[in-house]
Amino acid sequence: MKTSKYFARRTLFAFGVVFCLLTFVIFAASEAGWRFSAAQVNETPSTVPYYRFIAGEESIYKVRYSGTAQTDFRELFDDKNQSANKSQSGPLGLAQSLNTSVQGQLSITVIEVKDGKVLVAYSLHNAAVKLIVNDQDDIADAETIRGDLERNIFGVLNSQGKVLSVRFDTKTGKLSQSFARALIAAIQFVFPDDGSGKLNQWETQEDDPNGQYVARYLPATGDSTADSAGLVTIQKTITRYLPAAANSSPTEFNLETTIIPAGSLTARFDQKNGRVNALDGTESQTMEVSGKTVAHTQSTLALSYVGSEILSSTKLAALRGANSQLESSVAATSLSASTSKEESERNIERTELGNDNLETLLSGLEKLESTSGDKDETSIYLKLKALIYLHPESCATLGQTLAKANAKSLTMRVLTGALGAVGNSEAQAALVTAIKARPTDWPALSMLIPALNQASIPTPVAEAAIRELASQSQNPEIASTAQLTLGAMARNLSNTSPGRAANIVDSLVNQINSSTSPDTTRQLLLALGNAGSVKAYSTIARFTTDSLPGVRAAATAALRFINTDQAEKQLIKILGSDSDPSVRLEAANAFGYRQVNASSFAAQRQAFATDKDDKVRLSLLNNLWNVRRAFPEARKLVQEAAAKDASADIRKAAADLLATDNSGAIN
Repeated sequence: MKTSKYFARRTLFAFGVVFCLLTFVIFAASEAGWRFSAAQVNETPSTVPYYRFIAGEESIYKVRYSGTAQTDFRELFDDKNQSANKSQSGPLGLAQSLNTSVQGQLSITVIEVKDGKVLVAYSLHNAAVKLIVNDQDDIADAETIRGDLERNIFGVLNSQGKVLSVRFDTKTGKLSQSFARALIAAIQFVFPDDGSGKLNQWETQEDDPNGQYVARYLPATGDSTADSAGLVTIQKTITRYLPAAANSSPTEFNLETTIIPAGSLTARFDQKNGRVNALDGTESQTMEVSGKTVAHTQSTLALSYVGSEILSSTKLAALRGANSQLESSVAATSLSASTSKEESERNIERTELGNDNLETLLSGLEKLESTSGDKDETSIYLKLKALIYLHPESCATLGQTLAKANAKSLTMRVLTGALGAVGNSEAQAALVTAIKARPTDWPALSMLIPALNQASIPTPVAEAAIRELASQSQNPEIASTAQLTLGAMARNLSNTSPGRAANIVDSLVNQINSSTSPDTTRQLLLALGNAGSVKAYSTIARFTTDSLPGVRAAATAALRFINTDQAEKQLIKILGSDSDPSVRLEAANAFGYRQVNASSFAAQRQAFATDKDDKVRLSLLNNLWNVRRAFPEARKLVQEAAAKDASADIRKAAADLLATDNSGAIN
C-alpha cells in the first residue's frame, strides 16, 4: 500500500473512527426478522440453514458499547535516510486518541424480498453517543451522529445475509455515514453460499470500510448441538484482512500496511426463532505500516434482543416509497467504499478547529510563546492546520506573521509546520512571503524552504522562489537546501505538471554536466535523486563508478526513487561489490524506499550475512524486518541475529525488533 502526509490523518479517521466507534452488533442483522424455515430447524442440524426473510418485520435490540483507539504515526516520519535532506523533521500532531460510548435501540426492518435480494432499513433510536477526541469532548459531532442515525439507512443483502450495498438520506452527514457504514458492516452474519459447509465451521468473505476480510464462524462449544431451549452458541472471528490494491502517485511511497484483528464476538443463537438472543465480546485491531505498529483499537459490546413486530401496510408502503425516492437521487455504495480524501480531511479539520478562529489562535500562539517551561505545541499546531485548511484566506495574515517571527521561536516552528502540512496555494504563498522577507536568514529558511517541499502540487510562485534561492543565494546552506527542495518539487509535479517537472530535471542534469567541483556534483546528484525521474537514470548511474566515494554515495542515494529494473540491478551491484562502506550504506538505505522483490530480498539477505560494516548491516536488518510478512524467512534471520550474531550492536537491534513484534502497543 501507500503512505503520504495525508495517509496519517486519513487513517486516524478511517481506522480510529471506523473501528473504535463502530465495531459492534456483528450478529444483529441475523436478528432483523430473518428466520429459518421450519424444515431446516432441528436440535442438531448438520448443514448451515438459510435465512427466511419476512417482509414488514421490525426487530429491536438493546445495544451497549464502549471503545478506545490510539494512533501514532510519528515513527513513519523518522527518516533513517537523512542524506538527501537533513533539514526536515517529522510532522507534528500524528499521535491521536479516541474514546467512545454508544447505547440505544437498534431497529432493523425487512422491507422487501425479491430475486434473491433483501431490502432492509436500519435506524438507531433513543441513542446516547459520546465522543472524546484527544481527551476533549466532541459534543457537536456526537449529537450530529445521534440525530443522523435516527434516519432510515437502506441496505441490500443477499440470501446469505451479506450486505451488498447501502444508501443514505441526503441529509446524513459524511461523518455519520462513515459511522453507519461500519456499523452495518459489523452487523453482518453471513452463511456460506448454497448452504455449502457444516454448522460446525464455515468461512465467508465480507467487507467493511477498511476493505475485504475473511471471517470464520463456529460454535463456541466445538460442536453444533443445541441446548434444551434450542440455543446454540456461535462465535464470529475476523481472521485476516485481504491486501488492498494500491495506486501509484509521485507524492506517495510504498509501504506494507497490515491490519491485524484479534478477539471475537459470541452470540447465543435461537434456532427455533432464527435470531441471536444475546451477544457480547471484545475485539481489537492493530495496524502495522512497514512492520511498525501505528494504531490500535479495542471495543467491548453487549447486545440483547428486545422484541419485534409486523409493520402495518401503510408504514411498510412509506418505507418502500422513501427508498424508491432515494434511489432516484443517491447512488448506492459498498461498505468498503471509503469517504473521499477531501471529505475525510474536512471532517477531521472541523473537529480540530472547533470554535476557534484566526484571532483566537494568534492570541493563543502569542500567549504560549510567552510561557516558560515545557510547551505543548501539538494542540495549537493542529488547530492552525485546521484553520489553514478550512479558511485559506487566513494565510495572508499568517505569512506576514512568519515574515517577522524570530527564527528560533515557537511561532516560526508551529506556523511553518502547519502551512507546510496543508500545502494549498494560499499556504504556499504565505511561505513565499516569509521567504522573500528574509532571503539571507538561514535559521529561518532552514524551516521555511523544506515546508514548501511538502506541497503535493507546488505552485509556479513557490517553484520560482525556490529556483531563485537555489541559483542566486551566496549562502551554501541556503542554496543546497533549495536545490534539494527543487528536486522534490519535480517529483511532486511529475503527474500533474510533467512539463514543469521535466524542466527542473533538465536544469539539474545540465548543472551536473557542467560541474567541475566534486562537492557541487554530489549536492546536485542528491537534488536530482529527489526528483525520482527515470530520464535522470543515465546521468546518475554514470557517477556510481566515480573514483570518489562521496560522489558514488550521492549517486547511489539518488537511485532510491527511480522505479526501473536498471536502477534495481545497479543498487544490487553496488550493495554487493562497492569497496567503500559509506556507498554500500546508501545502497542499503535506498532499498528501504523501494518495493522489495525476490531479487532485492536475496541481495539484502546475502549482504547482511557477509558485509563487514555494522552500519550497513543495521540498515539491512531493518529492511529485512519490514518485509517479514512477504518474506517469512526474514523473521528467522532476525531471530538468529538476536541470538548469535557476532556484533553486539546487531544482536541488540534484532532483539529490540523482536520485542515490538505484534505487541499491540503504540511505540
